[in-house]
Amino acid sequence: MVIKYIKSMRKNKGFTLIELLVAIFILVIGIVAVLQAFPFGVNVQKQAQMATVALQLNQEKMEEIISYQYNEILVGTIEESYGFDPDFPSFKRITEVEYFNPDSPEVPPAEDSGIKKIEVTIFWHTPLGTTEKEIKLATLIAKR
Repeated sequence: MVIKYIKSMRKNKGFTLIELLVAIFILVIGIVAVLQAFPFGVNVQKQAQMATVALQLNQEKMEEIISYQYNEILVGTIEESYGFDPDFPSFKRITEVEYFNPDSPEVPPAEDSGIKKIEVTIFWHTPLGTTEKEIKLATLIAKR
């Protein structure tokens, strides 16, 4: 009778301690993998946000320059260091205006050819501060 009782106990299906430990180990690995994805997603989102702000600051400067008359746009380089805009202290902007010759675009002419090239570059550091990124916009403006 005791032997039958022991055999019937062995037939009960349940988890052994080893099965439970293996299941917990697999669960922990899965949770850790999911938790590692969150900082990566936040970093990607922050990089996209910084690139969007940089593009808007570029466009703002470009629109400002284009709003002037051709003769009011001075040839030269303007460098605005980090913090040029108190609302966006993480950005630096360089604006270059030079004469443009369509016959040889690689070499800017020394005198006014009736066309000016405007190039605005924004620099910023990645969210972790490891590298510097940049976005550059360029356009041409002609005498009317």
